[in-house]
Amino acid sequence: MENIKTVITAIFDEIAKTEAFILRPATDDEIKKCNSDLNDIGCIAIPEEYAELLKISNGFSWNGFEFFGTYQVREKSSGYILNDIVSVNESESFDENILILATGDEDYYVYDAVNKKYRCFDRLIKCDIVDFESFVDMIKETVGKRAFD
Repeated sequence: MENIKTVITAIFDEIAKTEAFILRPATDDEIKKCNSDLNDIGCIAIPEEYAELLKISNGFSWNGFEFFGTYQVREKSSGYILNDIVSVNESESFDENILILATGDEDYYVYDAVNKKYRCFDRLIKCDIVDFESFVDMIKETVGKRAFD
C-alpha cells in the first residue's frame, strides 16, 4: 500500500499551482475534539487514514471537491465556506456506521465502518456508486486523476 503522506503531498504540490484552498494541518487535539463531537451526534470516529490527511491539511477544496476538516472555515477574500465534518454529518441522514468525509460534484465520499471501505455515494439518492479499497485509492481516483490530467 502506498504511503498516504507521499500521495497527498504529491497531489497537493500539483493542485497548489491552481486556486486550491488548502488549510494548515490539524493538531491531535483538534482531531480528538472532532471525534468527541462526532460521538456526541451518534457518528463513528474519523478513520485513521483520513486523520492522516487532516494532519497534512485540515480540509481542502479544489476543482469541485471539498474534503471536510475539524472546523468550518471561511475564506476572507471570497466569502467561500468549507464546512466541517461534524456539521455535514449532523445535517445528513446516513446509517450510523457511515461517515461523510468529502463531496465532489453530486457525490459524497464516505467511510463505511462495517465494511471498512471508502465509498462514493450519489448525494441525492444515496446510492452506492463505487467502493475503494483504501483512502489512498479514493483520493488517487478522484482528486489525483483530475490533478494529473
